[in-house]
Amino acid sequence: MPEPGTYTTIEAHVDDRGVATLTLARPEVQNAMNGQMYDEAREALRLFAADPAVRVLVLSNVGKTFCAGGDFKYQQSQADKPRGERIREAQKLALWLRELDTFPKLLIGRINGAAYAGGIGLISTCDIAFGLSDASFAITEARIGMIPGMISPYVVKRIGEANARRLFLNARPFKGDEAVGYGLLTQAFAPDELDAAVEREVDLALRCAPAAVTEIKRLIHYVDRHGFDDNFIYTVDRVADMWGWDEAAEGMQSFFEKRLPYWDWRAAKEHKKP
Repeated sequence: MPEPGTYTTIEAHVDDRGVATLTLARPEVQNAMNGQMYDEAREALRLFAADPAVRVLVLSNVGKTFCAGGDFKYQQSQADKPRGERIREAQKLALWLRELDTFPKLLIGRINGAAYAGGIGLISTCDIAFGLSDASFAITEARIGMIPGMISPYVVKRIGEANARRLFLNARPFKGDEAVGYGLLTQAFAPDELDAAVEREVDLALRCAPAAVTEIKRLIHYVDRHGFDDNFIYTVDRVADMWGWDEAAEGMQSFFEKRLPYWDWRAAKEHKKP
C-alpha cells in the first residue's frame, strides 16, 4: 500500500487494526473530482480490496467540503476532445463508483462537510454514511446545464425515484438532517460527535468475520436485483457452502467455548488464528 503523500489528489493509509482510509485531498477546490483523482482513488481502492489485512474502509475528506462534484476546469477541458476520448474519460467516474459500490469490505462514509453533485454519488455507494447535521447538500447539475449521469444509478437506488425527482429536477438544497430522511445519510451528527460515531461502527465491524462480510455484501447485491426463484436457488446454495467454511466452524465453536473468535480485534492479542 503506498504511503501517505504518494498521491496528490487523495490520501491513503491503513492502520494497524486493518482500518483503511481514502481521503479526498483537494481542499483548495472543495475536493472537486478530476481525472487524476479518479485514477489515484481507483488504484488505492484496488490495493485496499486485494490486501487481506484491510477489514474496513473509511471514505472521508480534507477541508470543510466533502466533495463539490466534478472539477469545472477538468470538465471544460473535455469539450473539444473527440467523443471517444470523452467517453473514456467519463468512464473513469462510472468505474470508480461501481468499484466503491461493490468494494468487498465494509465501506463507511465519514462525510465531514458539504456535498454536491458527484459528491452525492460517492455518498450513495457507502454501506454506512455519517455526516454533519448542518452541512449543505444538493444535486446541482440541472442548475448548471448538466445531468447527474454516472451518479444516477447509485443515488436513485439510495433515495428512491420520488426523492430523486424532487432533488434532481430543481437542484433543491437540503441539510444533513433532511439527508437522513431521504436515506442518503445513515445518521447526521454535530461536528464534535462525528469521529466517535464512525469509530463505533469501525469497532463493530472489527468484531465480524472478514470473509462473511464479503459474502454478505455479495448476497445483498444479488438478492436485491433478482426475483424469488433465483434467490431461492442462490441463498440455499450459499448457506450449503457456508456450512463448510472455516469461519463458520470457528464462529460456532467460539460460541460453545464462550470465547471470542480469532477475527475479533478484542481477542487479537490473546488468540491467534489456528
